[in-house]
Amino acid sequence: MQVLVLDDSDIMRDILVNHVLESGVEEDCIHQAFDEVEAIRLINANTYDLCLLDIMTDRTGGIAILQKLRKLQPRIKVIMFNNFLKAECVNDLAERETDDFVIKPLDYAQLKQTIIDNIPLNSI
Repeated sequence: MQVLVLDDSDIMRDILVNHVLESGVEEDCIHQAFDEVEAIRLINANTYDLCLLDIMTDRTGGIAILQKLRKLQPRIKVIMFNNFLKAECVNDLAERETDDFVIKPLDYAQLKQTIIDNIPLNSI
């Protein structure tokens, strides 16, 4: 099981990584990226089962990263999150094949369950 966590906030990445760890994923199987450049470098070097992806990043929006990610690793499960998700945004995400989403501020119990729900059964 390989997980990529992409968020431009160090604090948020730490929170997400901790929840992935609590979900049963080994620490050495979790990679972190703070921007699209780092994410693409990691995606080209590794095969991921799950990606936690912020919709809004400093340099590039998460939707653009999602599109590249889907081209490079079409089987990856993607959980997107942000401070707001309006109905139009949710529909747009569904059309772009996002597997799940979480609204900030994060409900940590919901986040952990969402991670668990999106981990392939045979990968832990």
